[in-house]
Amino acid sequence: MTSQTQPNDTENRQRQLVEALVGYGVFCVLGLTSRFIPVVFAVFVAYGILFPLIYAGLTRNWSALGFSGPNRLSALTWGVAAGVVWSMYTLLFFQRDRPLSPLWGLQAAIALPMWLLVLSPFQEFFFRGWLQPRLQSLAGRRAGLGITALAFGLWHYLPQLEGTSTTTLPLGSPLGLLSTILAGLLFGYIFERTENIIAPCLAHAIGGTTLVLVGQMSFIHYIP
Repeated sequence: MTSQTQPNDTENRQRQLVEALVGYGVFCVLGLTSRFIPVVFAVFVAYGILFPLIYAGLTRNWSALGFSGPNRLSALTWGVAAGVVWSMYTLLFFQRDRPLSPLWGLQAAIALPMWLLVLSPFQEFFFRGWLQPRLQSLAGRRAGLGITALAFGLWHYLPQLEGTSTTTLPLGSPLGLLSTILAGLLFGYIFERTENIIAPCLAHAIGGTTLVLVGQMSFIHYIP
């Protein structure tokens, strides 16, 4: 009985490792390609959202993705709290010494639904809902959390998302890399704590909206 179980367990771990590497590789390739071919960004976002959903549907394992009902209030609480913490970090390290944009109110009104419905889910569904459970299964709870956060930070760093038409964040700097890794640890921790994808999605959206408020992201281009 034991001799049959061990090979099956090894095969399962190998499959999870291959899935994690291939899934992450596709995510990075799409992200890098969208940097040079803007239309690919739509495919990139769709991949981040739909791939984890389709996988959960095929495996009938929605709880692993964080679609669990009982922890909604806890997820909302942790999401808001983590979002506030990350916003304070952003204000401390990335706020520019200049007045906010005259259109900051309109910018924020556009940014919040964009982050809640698109930008946060396509990252959180993939990294926290899909990748983190696999890496934690392979490497253990703490190591898996750390590796996922590192992968999250490297994705932001390698495609060099800074300097685009929407953001001036110094993602290619040591502070930028460290910040995205820390964000990955924070979002991953609250996902693990609540077992609900709402928590990291909400925290990420609040933090992303704060970037707009401090002038590090823009959804509206205007001529003064």
